[in-house]
Amino acid sequence: MSESMRVMRPIAGAALALWGLASPALATYGGGACTSCAPAPVVQAQCNVVSLVPQYQTVMQTVFETVYENQPTTVMETRYRQGYRTENYTVMRPVSETTQVARRYTVMRPVYQTTNTQRRYTVSRPVYQTTNTQRRYTVSRPVYQTQRLERKYTVMRPVYQTSSVQRRYTVSRPVYQTTNTQRRYTVSRPVYQTTNTQRRYTVMRPVMQTSMVSQNYTVCKPVTTVRQVVEECGYFERQMVEVPGPVVEQPVCAPVDPCAPRTGRLFGFLHHKRRAYATVATVAVQCPPRTVCQSVFVSRPVVRDISETSYVSETVTRQIPVQTCTMVAEERVENIPVTTCQMVCEEKVENIPVTTCQMVCEERVENVPVTTCQMVAEERTEPYEVRTCTMVNEERVENIPVTTCQMVCEEKVENIPVTTCQMVAEERTEMVPVTTCRMVAETAARQVPICVPEQVPVTVNRCVARQVARQIPVQTCTYVPVAVPACLTCP
Repeated sequence: MSESMRVMRPIAGAALALWGLASPALATYGGGACTSCAPAPVVQAQCNVVSLVPQYQTVMQTVFETVYENQPTTVMETRYRQGYRTENYTVMRPVSETTQVARRYTVMRPVYQTTNTQRRYTVSRPVYQTTNTQRRYTVSRPVYQTQRLERKYTVMRPVYQTSSVQRRYTVSRPVYQTTNTQRRYTVSRPVYQTTNTQRRYTVMRPVMQTSMVSQNYTVCKPVTTVRQVVEECGYFERQMVEVPGPVVEQPVCAPVDPCAPRTGRLFGFLHHKRRAYATVATVAVQCPPRTVCQSVFVSRPVVRDISETSYVSETVTRQIPVQTCTMVAEERVENIPVTTCQMVCEEKVENIPVTTCQMVCEERVENVPVTTCQMVAEERTEPYEVRTCTMVNEERVENIPVTTCQMVCEEKVENIPVTTCQMVAEERTEMVPVTTCRMVAETAARQVPICVPEQVPVTVNRCVARQVARQIPVQTCTYVPVAVPACLTCP
C-alpha cells in the first residue's frame, strides 16, 4: 500500500500542474505561478498526458572489501641465556692500624650552691559552725485490724471400690523333641609325593666390545635475509554526499472544471473543497536535496622491510667410541623338585541332632482387679481472716543540723631553697685511638655473567590482507512513462 501511494503522488502532482498551465490566471502555488514544482517533465498528447513515474528496483551489487587474516609463520628468534665465566681481577684490601694519641681539652664543670629564702603569704582558713533547727511535719500512720470469718462450701469426694473378676484365656505352649540322624558323605583327601627333575635351559651371556665409528651430525649456521611486508595504514576520511530530500504534502489552488464529477476526492488521493472560483488540493512535493557528511575508509598500504635470520644445516663427521654387546649362548642344568598331589576318596559318617517343636494348647485362668469410682457430696467449713487498714494522722518533730562556713585570713611563712649554678673551667687529658688505613693489592677471582645467544624457532602471526567479494542489495530508480488523463472526464 505504501509503494502504491509513493507512485500515485507524483502522478497527481503532474495532473494538477497541467491544470494550472491551462488556466494561468487562476492556478497559483503559494501566490505565484508554479512551473518548477513538477517532479518530472510532462508531454501533452491529445487528451492524455504522459508522465515519467519513478520505479524502484532492488539489485545485488558485488562489493570488494579488504579482510585481514592472521597467518602463522615460523621464524628463528635470537634469545639470550645467562652464563658465567671466571675472571681474575686485582682488588685493594684495606689494612687498618690503630694508635693511641693524647688529646687535651677544657670542660666547664658546674658548681651548685643552695640558700634558703623566706616567703610570706596569706591563706583563708575555713571555720565551720553547726546549729540544730527543729522541723515539724505530719505523717499518716496505718492502723491494722484483723477479723476472723468462716466460709462453707461443698466438694465431691471420690469413693473407690475394688473387686476381682476371673478371665479365662488359651495359650500355646511349645514342646521340643530332639532325635539323632546319621548323614554319610564322601571327602577327597590329598596325598602329596615329591620327585626331583632335571631341567636344561640356555642363557645368553653378554660380551662387551668397543670400536670407533664415524658419526655425522648437523650444525645450524645463521643466514640473514630481508623480506618486504605490506601493512595497511589506512584512515577514515569524511566525505560530503548529496541525499535526496523528503516528500512532503502542500496545499495547491486548482480551477474548478465544470465537466469534473462532483466528488470529494481526485484520483482517490487529491483532497479539495468546493469554492466559488477555485479548489484547494494537497500535492506531494519533494524537498530539495541535502548534503550530509559520511566517514569513508581510505586504504594506504605501506611496504616495510623485515630482517629474518634462518639457519642452514651443515653436516659434520666425527669419530665416537661405540660399545657393542654380543650375547653368547650357554647351556645350564637345574634340579627342580616337582610335587604331585593325588586325591583319595574317603567316606565319613556324621550324627546330626534334629530338634522338632510342637505347639500344645493350654487353658489358663487369671484374676483381674476392677476398680470402680463413685463421687459423694461432702460439705466443708473453711475459716479465713479479713485485715482492714485505717490511716491515722500523727505530728512529729525532727532536729536538722545546719552547718555554716566562715573564711578567716591567716598569714604563713615558707622557706624556699634557691639553688645557683656557676660554671668552672677544668682541663682534662683524653687518649684518642687513631686508625690509619693502607691499601694492599690482592688478586681475586669472580664469576662474570655473560649473555650467550641461542637461536629458537618461534611461531608468529603475520597479518595478510585479502580481498573478499560480497553481494549487497542496492535500490535503483528508473523513470517509466505513464499516460494520465488531462481532463477528469476523459476516459
